[in-house]
Amino acid sequence: MVKHLKTLAAACLAAGIAAPAMAADSYPSKPITIVLPYATGGSADMLARFAAQALQTELGKPAIVEAKPGAGGVLGTEFVSRAEPDGYTLALTASGTMAVNPYVYKLRYKPLEDFKQITVLVDLPFVVVTNNEFPAKNLQEFIEYGRKNPNKITFGNAGLGTQQHLTQLMFARAAGMQVNIVPYKGSSPAMNDLLGGHIDAVLDNTGVQTPFIKAGKVRPLFVTNPERVAALPDVPTAPEAGLPGFSAVAWFGLAAPKGTPDEIVDKIQQALAREFAKPEMKQRLLDLAMIPRVSTPAETTARVKSDLETFGKIAKEVDLKPM
Repeated sequence: MVKHLKTLAAACLAAGIAAPAMAADSYPSKPITIVLPYATGGSADMLARFAAQALQTELGKPAIVEAKPGAGGVLGTEFVSRAEPDGYTLALTASGTMAVNPYVYKLRYKPLEDFKQITVLVDLPFVVVTNNEFPAKNLQEFIEYGRKNPNKITFGNAGLGTQQHLTQLMFARAAGMQVNIVPYKGSSPAMNDLLGGHIDAVLDNTGVQTPFIKAGKVRPLFVTNPERVAALPDVPTAPEAGLPGFSAVAWFGLAAPKGTPDEIVDKIQQALAREFAKPEMKQRLLDLAMIPRVSTPAETTARVKSDLETFGKIAKEVDLKPM
């Protein structure tokens, strides 16, 4: 009898060990959904569709994008945090939803505790642009004007408490100037006011601004990336333009609910890594001013931790309270 129980226990243990591997071997057996926590039509939407196509190509099952926008990405992200941890419901994540929102909103999810981070997909630098009538023609003139005219520069962003907003605060402190920050409900109304001459400048991601810059509708001062952006080769970095040591980069990635087997997470990450390494995919992303940056789950988790610390310090300095 004892021998029989030992044999049964050993068999159960072996089955438990084998279960995740078997799950990964059969994964996927049905369509995968990537939840887009933002409105359709923007750079996040395009990237989510690139990722879905990559998974479909590599894993052989349909992958779809489902938009669940609202509250700066909170609603869709929270939805995925409560989904079945089987690899079939994934979240398009961002530095905003993972590292900024915890200081802006009273969340019902925790970025590190409630998710398995799969990968960063791309870095997305910011760029500061002015309307064409603004007197400053470059970053040094912009800083000089701002120092001589405290709070006179009206400086738009895509929303109160967004990463763009916090980056503006970082920039103003680094430049030793005071600006009048004007939050909008999204990039489009901010750009409408900039183009109409109602505000002086905007800080937004390069994906949004590149078409306006190439069309000559706005004047770019600098990109926040440590290196120049391929889609905007003539736009200098902050150090090149006269502000040493300043950089700030947003990112988009992918995450699964906590409890998703590591073997499935790795399978998804490896599929994306293969597709995003292809020259044609790299070029598509670079043309959209996105920088391919696929990372491992461990590297992605470390980046979320680092960004949480960075934005936590900024939130504390400006006394930002969750809404």
